[in-house]
Amino acid sequence: MTKDNFITCARLYTPNLLRFSKRVAGNVIEAEDIVQECFEVLWNNKEKVEIGSAKSYLFSVAHKKIMDTYRSDCMMQELDSVLNELKAKSDDRDDQQLVQLAMEQIPALFKELLTLRDLESYSYREIETITGLTESQVKVYLFRARKAVKERILKLELV
Repeated sequence: MTKDNFITCARLYTPNLLRFSKRVAGNVIEAEDIVQECFEVLWNNKEKVEIGSAKSYLFSVAHKKIMDTYRSDCMMQELDSVLNELKAKSDDRDDQQLVQLAMEQIPALFKELLTLRDLESYSYREIETITGLTESQVKVYLFRARKAVKERILKLELV
């Protein structure tokens, strides 16, 4: 990969990578850091990465960075703390807020898979490449993720 190819990749893939990272990480500043780290890794491995596979390579790096962040920072919130926060808020929540709150409560991998498939419209094969999971694992985890979100929404609606 040449310098010009790298610049082209940065122009093409930064918006999608930033949107993906922001949705999964939930924090703009953290998402920007992840995107910057992804391009740093790409630049350091420019001899190994073909221009045609740069997009999936960047998303794979982002996936790994996000998982590392979740593990190291313990960003997962317990259901009890979220429920306490919900009780303090007003009762006029809309469906989008419920989905967003439910998404905050599911494991990072589920959140990432839902974002890639349902929000970013990636194919199962593309998700397989990005995450390193098999296509059947992606399908199973997506089913479980959707089920988990549905269960949490039902619990949140009871509050």
